[in-house]
Amino acid sequence: MKPIALAASWLLALSSGSALASTPSEKVVCTDQPRSQWMSEQQARILFQASRYMLVKFKVSKGRCHEFYAVEHDGTVVEAYLHPVTGKTMRITRVPLQPGAVKP
Repeated sequence: MKPIALAASWLLALSSGSALASTPSEKVVCTDQPRSQWMSEQQARILFQASRYMLVKFKVSKGRCHEFYAVEHDGTVVEAYLHPVTGKTMRITRVPLQPGAVKP
């Protein structure tokens, strides 16, 4: 599998709820504040430093957080939750490249 395709498949697997992503018992809840008070996706991407990653997927989580899935240049997969009002990192998880996997 080509490196970029491998990284893309990891992002897809993470965002679809695979074992590497958060389980429902680990749900991160950020805020009850209305979306009119939230920072924009662009502002959240800047705080997350999205430009330093090879691939980045953004979504709003069920816990009302800015949620990012990203792949670093060494193949490490990152899942991060940012508070949509304060920008504070609520949780970040890194999953290193699996042994024997092709580096992106």
